[in-house]
Amino acid sequence: MTTPDKRQASIRRFYAVVFVASAVIVTPLVWWGYGKYETYRTEQDMIESSPDTPLSSRLILPYGEQPYRLAQKIERGDAISEAEVKALPDGVDKRYGDEITMLFLALQAHNLKAIDTLLAAGADPYIVDRPSQGSARNFAYYVTMPGSPEDQKDGHSFMLSLIQLYLKHGGDPNHRLGGGFNDTVAEATASNKNYAGFIELVRAGADPWDEDSYGDSSMDVLAMAGTSSSLNIINELINDGYFLKIPLKKLQNFMSSLAAYTQRRDRMSEEIQQIALRVLKRNPDYPPDQNTQDIFGGPIPWKEVENAK
Repeated sequence: MTTPDKRQASIRRFYAVVFVASAVIVTPLVWWGYGKYETYRTEQDMIESSPDTPLSSRLILPYGEQPYRLAQKIERGDAISEAEVKALPDGVDKRYGDEITMLFLALQAHNLKAIDTLLAAGADPYIVDRPSQGSARNFAYYVTMPGSPEDQKDGHSFMLSLIQLYLKHGGDPNHRLGGGFNDTVAEATASNKNYAGFIELVRAGADPWDEDSYGDSSMDVLAMAGTSSSLNIINELINDGYFLKIPLKKLQNFMSSLAAYTQRRDRMSEEIQQIALRVLKRNPDYPPDQNTQDIFGGPIPWKEVENAK
């Protein structure tokens, strides 16, 4: 039979066990909660003290102070060092919020100095920006953009600098972009009328005759554009020997693109005829066809071809 004293002792032991168990369970939770609160307050303090780096605060801060501080420098347009990049705990191509990488952050911030350093540190110019969305846009894609002469950030000089940095760090001038067209960096650049960037790529080894999935090349794009700027580029390429020993099919595609401009006896018509004469002088076996008929309004004027430069 249990006496009152023994019953009281059992109750005291029970509550002692409950207290100890509670302490073992609750105390870590309290410290965990306190730690989370402290982290939250620290992050809030960082955000409040850095109103000029909203992207870094939203996308990078949750991943730690080290990448956050580097991201802030990038977003502010400051220079960064390779040592800082290589010290990132998860590597230069780590994806942060919205799947952004440091290279895409630098691109968005128009920070050419940071882009230069990131590429030098091994950032991959061929990984896409949003893989979960099936994006085919990589850094190589973004260097093909046209740029705006009125925009200080996205202007022609900025886009040209991007291409130069891409090539400086081993970017392939003949790289093919994703998205189904299978066009090259050079063709996409020409399509977007970034002619200074296009010439930079050709000088680095891009083949302007490489065809996309539809059989078009950079040469066809330039001819189809039918502007003084694009025709000047074609003349420059003729001077540099890019119309020698070209397969007939590619030449026919080019002449077809050149003939797309309806002859009007205007200055543009004359420029197109002069290019056709120069191309035929370098390819005298080219057979007369509908393209030459449309360009010259009749048979090929072979005497003029012989006198062409």
